[in-house]
Amino acid sequence: MNGIINHPEGYIASLQKDVDHYVNSGKWVEDMDKLEYKMNEVAKKAKVEDAKKLILVIKRMGGTKDTALQELTNNYGDMLSHGEIIKLVHEVYQ
Repeated sequence: MNGIINHPEGYIASLQKDVDHYVNSGKWVEDMDKLEYKMNEVAKKAKVEDAKKLILVIKRMGGTKDTALQELTNNYGDMLSHGEIIKLVHEVYQ
């Protein structure tokens, strides 16, 4: 195919028109925004689970809450807010 449509009324031409309409209608941008949001949410949930595991390791090794706060801030401060980090540490150290 390589961008060449042999029959202006054929299946490929019809499919190309549908794709063009989808992209030009703005629906594509809306769908990509939704996808990006969902992917960010999944990534954040994974980071939270990873952070909890790190807190548990620090706790098992005899680390203090302050040590856990510092390590989480260093490792997850770009993805989690300071309040979220504090909440996670307090949950694990209860």
